[in-house]
Amino acid sequence: MAQDWDIAEPRADALIESLRAFGYSPEAAIADLVDNSVSAGAKRIAVDFAWSGANSRVTVSDDGGGMSENALVAAMRPGSTSPLEDRDASDLGRFGLGLKTASFSQARELTVVSKTEEGDATTRRWDLDTVAASGEWRLLRTAPAGAAVLQPPTTGGTTVTWSKLDRLVGDVGSDDAKAHRRFLDATARVQRHLEATFHRFLSGRGRLRISVNGQQIDSLDPFMVHHPATQQLDAEELPYKGSLIKVAPYVLPHRSKLDDEEMARGAGLQGWNQQQGFYVYRSGRLLVQGDWLGLGLSKDEHTKLARIAVEFPSSLDHAWQVDVKKSTARPPGELVEALRRIARATRSKAEEVYRHKGKVLARQNSQSFVFAWQEHKGRNGEIRYRVNRDHPVILAVRHALGTDKQVFERALRFIEETIPTSMIGVSIAHSVDNQLTAFGGSKREIRPLVDFAFRSYVRDGMTTSEALDRIAAAEPFSDYPEVIATLREELA
Repeated sequence: MAQDWDIAEPRADALIESLRAFGYSPEAAIADLVDNSVSAGAKRIAVDFAWSGANSRVTVSDDGGGMSENALVAAMRPGSTSPLEDRDASDLGRFGLGLKTASFSQARELTVVSKTEEGDATTRRWDLDTVAASGEWRLLRTAPAGAAVLQPPTTGGTTVTWSKLDRLVGDVGSDDAKAHRRFLDATARVQRHLEATFHRFLSGRGRLRISVNGQQIDSLDPFMVHHPATQQLDAEELPYKGSLIKVAPYVLPHRSKLDDEEMARGAGLQGWNQQQGFYVYRSGRLLVQGDWLGLGLSKDEHTKLARIAVEFPSSLDHAWQVDVKKSTARPPGELVEALRRIARATRSKAEEVYRHKGKVLARQNSQSFVFAWQEHKGRNGEIRYRVNRDHPVILAVRHALGTDKQVFERALRFIEETIPTSMIGVSIAHSVDNQLTAFGGSKREIRPLVDFAFRSYVRDGMTTSEALDRIAAAEPFSDYPEVIATLREELA
């Protein structure tokens, strides 16, 4: 009887090249290797970047439990573990792909040497050039020819070595200064990334120790929990499918309360504005840092001090749509409204920091208040309203128009003479409890006007401080002290 199925085995050379295209950055790739070391019970992990042009190498070595020969062969197999299988809560892996895809994303050669406490060291190596030439999944049993591959500790452990670094380095000479600088920059980014990604493992009793090129790295706490000016808001636990999602919101200190080192560490790799948002943890390991998780919230200057820790167990990976790189996650639909509520409350508290700062500066400002409109009484006692020609925005527009000032004046007079005062009076009487703020409270509309007026004042010879003081004392900018405070901070 003929079978009704075929074995559609993938081409080794084609698939292994495709596995290189998962989009890892060097720092995300190294973090994936560190995950394996942590899951193996390592207490010490050494990451080393050795420069030698096209012959440069990267090594990650740990003192974990190590692997037997059979276990190592299984670990080197792409898709060694199904993501549907139950894992230990402390296991930071998921797809059985990380070691391979992370390594192939940066290098064409991956060598792993592993040793258990009782057994001998075992070596296995993937060489993509060998796979391409043979068309077979040839997992080599030797280290690269002429290479001194670092051995794991005698008590057990694993060493992972990347060579043929075509993606990370390329075909360059050891004397290529620009390529060397890129290599050093990648090393620095990896260090900062590891400090944040594993910051919970790097602190406390029995903490994990990670070194990069021999230098032990520090824990980079994105919430500055030990700083006296950090606001820790009420934490919540959101029930979901028999588990509790822990949510802890923070508002970080204003820059005026931070020294230079604290400012630099708080900025992370991408700067303060990009670091705001949710920090998603899976079993203590940071997956996502600084993202509003598609909740319809933008990264505004006035909310950049808002950071929210969210933690879920590895059993909920599928629900949170964790990717192979463990660098993206999306909340389940049932949690969206609760997370949005917490985010909005945290953002509001973060805005208050700038609003308070702006009010303090406004109180220190001796400028007289400038209204946008002025009231005038006519000869017969009638009340008329005129646009204040000394308002910062009006002055800026007149300055920008140059020789067309007469046309602008005619436009203002037309507006003044056609104001429907009676209609406005009736409308206000009927909606006295629902008066709108200028521009509907939209900081996005206010900020361009502030910038416009500021540039005009500076062109006229005012200092930055003088220009901002003038603007802060004008209507409606006085209602948005946080916008002025943010601009003042940017220009400091």
